[in-house]
Amino acid sequence: MIEDNLAAYLDAAIDQPMIWGESDCTTWPARWIERVRSCPLDMPRWSSRGEAYSLIDVSGSLLALWDDVLGRAGLFETGSPLAGDVGVITSHAHGQCGGIFLANGFFAWRAEPQGYRILRPRADAILKAWSIR
Repeated sequence: MIEDNLAAYLDAAIDQPMIWGESDCTTWPARWIERVRSCPLDMPRWSSRGEAYSLIDVSGSLLALWDDVLGRAGLFETGSPLAGDVGVITSHAHGQCGGIFLANGFFAWRAEPQGYRILRPRADAILKAWSIR
C-alpha cells in the first residue's frame, strides 16, 4: 500500500542530513518514484548545490528538468495529486521545490540541514504534479 510505504519513507528521512545529489528536493522524490515503481529514472547527476543549479539553469527551470526526466519515465500529470504523487511547487522563500504529496493536500520536501519540511501549498503554488500510479 502506497500510504504505508510513504510513511516508512518519511520516517527514514526525518533525522537524515540533506545531501546534494543524494537526498535533495529532486533526488529524494526521484528515489521515492524508483522505490514505488521499481524502475530507475534516467536523471542527470550532481554532487553540490552549484552543480544542481547549473543543471537547472541549462534546463530552464526545476520544473523543466522534472518534466524531461518524468516524461521519459512515462509518468503523467495529475490535476489532483494523491498521497505519494510527486510535484514541483513554488514558494516565496525557496523558489521552485520538488517533493512528495501527502494526504489532505500537504507536501513534503527535503531542505537543509536535515529532515524534510511540510506545508500545504495553495493551488496556484503547485506548478505541476505527476501521478506515481
